[in-house]
Amino acid sequence: MTVDPDTERREPTRIHLLWSGPHTFGDVLEMDGGTDFGIYQVYGPHPASGTESLLYIGKANDQTFAARFTNRDHRWWNPDSDDGVWEDNTALLRFFTGRVHPTQDDQDRGGIDNELWGTSIDKAEKLLICAHTPHWNQQGISGIKEEQTDVYDNCHVLNWGNFASLLPEVSGVRHAHTEFERICDDPLEET
Repeated sequence: MTVDPDTERREPTRIHLLWSGPHTFGDVLEMDGGTDFGIYQVYGPHPASGTESLLYIGKANDQTFAARFTNRDHRWWNPDSDDGVWEDNTALLRFFTGRVHPTQDDQDRGGIDNELWGTSIDKAEKLLICAHTPHWNQQGISGIKEEQTDVYDNCHVLNWGNFASLLPEVSGVRHAHTEFERICDDPLEET
Protein backbone atom coordinates (compact mmCIF):
# COMPACT_ATOMS: atom_id res chain seq x y z
CA MET A 1 0.00 0.00 0.00
CA THR A 2 1.46 3.33 -1.04
CA VAL A 3 0.34 6.34 0.95
CA ASP A 4 0.39 9.81 -0.59
CA PRO A 5 2.46 11.81 1.94
CA ASP A 6 0.55 15.03 1.09
CA THR A 7 -2.86 13.59 1.97
CA GLU A 8 -2.32 10.91 4.59
CA ARG A 9 0.16 10.38 7.39
CA ARG A 10 0.97 6.98 8.84
CA GLU A 11 2.11 6.50 12.39
CA PRO A 12 5.67 5.18 12.45
CA THR A 13 6.30 1.62 13.49
CA ARG A 14 8.71 1.80 16.39
CA ILE A 15 10.45 -1.37 17.48
CA HIS A 16 12.18 -1.14 20.85
CA LEU A 17 14.89 -3.73 21.44
CA LEU A 18 16.26 -4.25 24.94
CA TRP A 19 19.77 -5.72 24.67
CA SER A 20 21.81 -7.71 27.17
CA GLY A 21 25.28 -9.18 27.11
CA PRO A 22 27.97 -9.96 26.50
CA HIS A 23 27.12 -13.64 26.84
CA THR A 24 29.13 -16.77 26.30
CA PHE A 25 27.90 -19.55 24.04
CA GLY A 26 26.94 -21.49 27.18
CA ASP A 27 24.92 -18.53 28.50
CA VAL A 28 22.90 -18.43 25.27
CA LEU A 29 22.23 -22.18 25.48
CA GLU A 30 20.38 -21.50 28.75
CA MET A 31 18.03 -18.98 27.08
CA ASP A 32 15.17 -21.37 26.46
CA GLY A 33 12.26 -19.67 28.23
CA GLY A 34 9.03 -18.11 27.03
CA THR A 35 10.61 -14.70 26.39
CA ASP A 36 13.88 -15.89 24.88
CA PHE A 37 13.15 -14.75 21.32
CA GLY A 38 14.57 -11.82 19.39
CA ILE A 39 17.74 -10.63 17.70
CA TYR A 40 21.32 -11.60 18.48
CA GLN A 41 24.75 -10.23 17.61
CA VAL A 42 28.06 -12.08 17.40
CA TYR A 43 31.38 -10.31 17.97
CA GLY A 44 34.88 -11.66 17.59
CA PRO A 45 38.11 -11.48 15.61
CA HIS A 46 38.10 -10.63 11.92
CA PRO A 47 41.29 -10.29 9.85
CA ALA A 48 40.19 -7.04 8.22
CA SER A 49 38.71 -5.19 11.17
CA GLY A 50 40.23 -6.48 14.40
CA THR A 51 39.41 -8.54 17.45
CA GLU A 52 36.12 -6.89 18.49
CA SER A 53 34.32 -6.94 15.12
CA LEU A 54 30.59 -7.28 14.55
CA LEU A 55 30.52 -10.59 12.72
CA TYR A 56 26.85 -11.53 12.50
CA ILE A 57 23.30 -10.39 13.26
CA GLY A 58 20.63 -13.07 13.38
CA LYS A 59 17.19 -13.77 14.75
CA ALA A 60 15.55 -16.33 16.97
CA ASN A 61 11.93 -15.95 15.93
CA ASP A 62 10.20 -19.31 15.68
CA GLN A 63 12.61 -20.83 18.19
CA THR A 64 14.37 -19.65 21.33
CA PHE A 65 17.93 -18.36 21.39
CA ALA A 66 19.02 -21.71 22.84
CA ALA A 67 17.33 -23.68 20.05
CA ARG A 68 18.80 -21.39 17.41
CA PHE A 69 22.30 -21.86 18.78
CA THR A 70 21.99 -25.65 18.75
CA ASN A 71 21.15 -25.62 15.05
CA ARG A 72 23.72 -27.17 12.77
CA ASP A 73 24.81 -23.85 11.24
CA HIS A 74 25.71 -22.37 14.66
CA ARG A 75 27.31 -25.34 16.37
CA TRP A 76 30.81 -24.30 15.25
CA TRP A 77 30.53 -21.30 17.62
CA ASN A 78 30.40 -23.80 20.48
CA PRO A 79 33.74 -24.10 22.31
CA ASP A 80 33.06 -27.84 22.75
CA SER A 81 32.53 -28.39 19.02
CA ASP A 82 34.61 -31.02 17.26
CA ASP A 83 34.41 -29.45 13.78
CA GLY A 84 37.60 -27.44 14.30
CA VAL A 85 36.55 -24.26 12.44
CA TRP A 86 37.36 -21.94 15.34
CA GLU A 87 39.45 -24.31 17.48
CA ASP A 88 40.49 -22.41 20.65
CA ASN A 89 39.28 -19.07 19.25
CA THR A 90 35.65 -19.69 20.26
CA ALA A 91 36.59 -18.19 23.63
CA LEU A 92 36.99 -14.87 21.78
CA LEU A 93 33.36 -14.83 20.57
CA ARG A 94 30.86 -12.68 22.45
CA PHE A 95 27.10 -12.73 22.01
CA PHE A 96 24.44 -10.09 22.71
CA THR A 97 20.71 -10.77 22.75
CA GLY A 98 17.95 -8.26 22.10
CA ARG A 99 14.31 -8.80 22.92
CA VAL A 100 11.36 -6.78 21.58
CA HIS A 101 10.29 -4.57 24.46
CA PRO A 102 6.64 -3.48 24.52
CA THR A 103 5.95 0.22 24.90
CA GLN A 104 3.41 1.59 27.38
CA ASP A 105 0.91 1.88 24.49
CA ASP A 106 1.49 -1.81 23.66
CA GLN A 107 0.94 -2.74 27.31
CA ASP A 108 -2.22 -0.61 27.51
CA ARG A 109 -3.58 -2.49 24.49
CA GLY A 110 -2.87 -5.84 26.16
CA GLY A 111 0.69 -6.49 25.00
CA ILE A 112 2.16 -7.64 21.71
CA ASP A 113 0.60 -10.70 20.10
CA ASN A 114 2.78 -13.44 18.60
CA GLU A 115 2.21 -12.27 15.01
CA LEU A 116 3.28 -8.69 15.74
CA TRP A 117 6.17 -9.98 17.87
CA GLY A 118 7.44 -12.10 14.96
CA THR A 119 6.96 -9.31 12.43
CA SER A 120 8.88 -6.92 14.67
CA ILE A 121 11.78 -9.37 14.98
CA ASP A 122 11.89 -9.87 11.20
CA LYS A 123 11.86 -6.14 10.46
CA ALA A 124 14.41 -5.29 13.14
CA GLU A 125 16.85 -7.94 11.94
CA LYS A 126 16.64 -6.77 8.33
CA LEU A 127 17.14 -3.09 9.21
CA LEU A 128 20.02 -3.82 11.60
CA ILE A 129 21.78 -5.88 8.93
CA CYS A 130 21.27 -3.12 6.33
CA ALA A 131 22.64 -0.47 8.69
CA HIS A 132 25.65 -2.41 10.03
CA THR A 133 26.64 -4.90 7.26
CA PRO A 134 28.17 -7.55 9.55
CA HIS A 135 31.02 -9.56 8.03
CA TRP A 136 29.28 -12.95 8.02
CA ASN A 137 25.82 -11.84 6.88
CA GLN A 138 25.25 -12.42 3.19
CA GLN A 139 21.54 -11.73 2.90
CA GLY A 140 20.12 -8.29 3.52
CA ILE A 141 23.33 -6.28 3.35
CA SER A 142 22.44 -4.82 -0.04
CA GLY A 143 19.43 -2.92 1.32
CA ILE A 144 15.67 -3.12 1.09
CA LYS A 145 14.19 -4.39 -2.17
CA GLU A 146 12.09 -1.81 -3.98
CA GLU A 147 8.92 -3.89 -3.64
CA GLN A 148 9.37 -3.91 0.16
CA THR A 149 9.90 -0.18 0.68
CA ASP A 150 6.33 0.43 1.87
CA VAL A 151 6.90 -2.11 4.65
CA TYR A 152 10.17 -0.59 5.88
CA ASP A 153 10.06 3.13 5.07
CA ASN A 154 7.99 3.88 8.15
CA CYS A 155 9.87 1.56 10.53
CA HIS A 156 12.23 2.75 13.23
CA VAL A 157 14.37 0.49 15.48
CA LEU A 158 15.51 1.85 18.83
CA ASN A 159 18.22 -0.06 20.68
CA TRP A 160 18.29 0.09 24.49
CA GLY A 161 20.44 -1.50 27.17
CA ASN A 162 23.81 -2.98 26.24
CA PHE A 163 23.53 -2.89 22.44
CA ALA A 164 27.32 -3.13 21.92
CA SER A 165 28.49 -1.36 18.74
CA LEU A 166 25.07 -1.03 17.09
CA LEU A 167 23.71 2.40 16.33
CA PRO A 168 21.24 3.57 18.99
CA GLU A 169 18.60 4.12 16.29
CA VAL A 170 18.07 2.76 12.79
CA SER A 171 15.51 4.24 10.44
CA GLY A 172 13.84 2.32 7.64
CA VAL A 173 13.52 5.54 5.67
CA ARG A 174 17.30 5.61 5.35
CA HIS A 175 17.47 2.12 3.87
CA ALA A 176 14.21 2.00 1.90
CA HIS A 177 15.10 5.24 0.07
CA THR A 178 11.49 6.24 -0.68
CA GLU A 179 11.59 9.44 1.38
CA PHE A 180 14.90 10.54 -0.14
CA GLU A 181 13.62 9.92 -3.66
CA ARG A 182 10.41 11.82 -2.89
CA ILE A 183 12.21 14.99 -1.79
CA CYS A 184 15.03 14.92 -4.36
CA ASP A 185 14.46 14.85 -8.11
CA ASP A 186 17.96 13.63 -8.89
CA PRO A 187 20.04 13.38 -5.71
CA LEU A 188 23.27 12.68 -7.57
CA GLU A 189 22.97 15.56 -10.01
CA GLU A 190 25.19 18.52 -9.15
CA THR A 191 23.49 21.87 -8.87
